Amino acid sequence: MEIVLATLADCANTSNDGKLNLMGLFDTLFAATVPVTHPSMQLVLRIRAEPAEIDRQQELEIRCMDADGEELFKVKGGFSVQAAPGKSATFNHVVGISNLTFQKYGGHTFSIFINRDLKQTIVLEVENTERRAGSAGN
Repeated sequence: MEIVLATLADCANTSNDGKLNLMGLFDTLFAATVPVTHPSMQLVLRIRAEPAEIDRQQELEIRCMDADGEELFKVKGGFSVQAAPGKSATFNHVVGISNLTFQKYGGHTFSIFINRDLKQTIVLEVENTERRAGSAGN
């Protein structure tokens, strides 16, 4: 299994014909104070499975941690990929995350594991808006 795309977005979906639609990709959240709650985001994955991985049960796990290694949430689930014999397959997985609260500024990681193997990490920076405004023009 290979993750060919991993990102955070304001909105994402997969059309009936398999197209992945993304809006509002981001890697930074600006906040005047913490804790800050983000009302809604989508963690978007595009995963490629090789022929030997088709029709087999796979395990997906996503862990979100703050810069100090404190776990904000963890989610696990199973999936299997269907494809014609001898063919690889690419599929989309969109995970909706609602009302996630960040207690502190800094880097937050979304680590994606498939079959207990770390495949990808997405970093979301939570930055102070005052610090951002103070650095303008520098």
